[in-house]
Amino acid sequence: MAYKEKHMHSHKDASHSSGGSGFLVRHLFLLIVAIVVLAALYIEAQNLTGFGWGMLLFLLAHVVVIVAIMYGGRSLLRRFFRALHGPSDHGHQHVEDLETEGGIIRWAWFYDIFTRVIFANSVQKMMKAVVKLARIQPGEEVLDIGCGTGTLAILAKQGDGHSAEIHGVDAASEMIERARQKAKAANVDIDFQPGLAENIRFEDGTFDLVMNSLMMHHLTPELREKALAEVYRVLKPGGRLLIVDFEPPKPGLYKSFLTLIIGDMTSIDNTTLLPLVRAAGFENVSIGSASAMATYIAGVKPFA
Repeated sequence: MAYKEKHMHSHKDASHSSGGSGFLVRHLFLLIVAIVVLAALYIEAQNLTGFGWGMLLFLLAHVVVIVAIMYGGRSLLRRFFRALHGPSDHGHQHVEDLETEGGIIRWAWFYDIFTRVIFANSVQKMMKAVVKLARIQPGEEVLDIGCGTGTLAILAKQGDGHSAEIHGVDAASEMIERARQKAKAANVDIDFQPGLAENIRFEDGTFDLVMNSLMMHHLTPELREKALAEVYRVLKPGGRLLIVDFEPPKPGLYKSFLTLIIGDMTSIDNTTLLPLVRAAGFENVSIGSASAMATYIAGVKPFA
């Protein structure tokens, strides 16, 4: 029996070591490809443009990651990204946090930096595209659920929604605090409060528009149904729903790289939301591209 247990542990350790080696080899391969691309750009242009310097910093970040994997193990990297982009931890509730089975991102101070590094300026472009899709009218009541660090709500207030009343809710107190700081720095008046998508703390028929970005994939299938029912409840008749979520790239080198970094997000299928939106009661449901990295789903609450 002792021999059997020892053999099982040995096999497990060997499998873990093999998996770790495979991960490192794949990452090194991506690094080599990136170096080749950068070298070609340098030879062609004979100098480093702003893009070239960005690529160089990107490569240096890869070196840091590889060293961390070699000396800290793959589990260290997994724990870091799980903390940054993982499910909520009921064992460590914060004062203003609300209990939810959905995912909670707590690293608010790092979130904006992380998205800029991984997606360059694509997130900002996506958010501006969402504001255009929202078609916010003067005096409207708007709610951003899962508002995160407040980027979308702030851009909306600075754009078409400058005379609208905008509210933002998020389950993480860290995100709300960061959003309030950004709103103050941008000199815009937005009501950011802790809140859950599946239990919205507003009266029936309050809003003309309920929007969200990069949020739905944090919810379990059951919570998505509850969230859509809540959105339907708080919308006025004729009110609009706008969902925007990450659209994975087509299979290839970039998708493989993103899978290593952000994991399950690259398996998102936004078309699965369509029947849920219709089942919640929305009409004129449509789907389309919000940007190169995001898909939108829109719907309207019918008049009684």
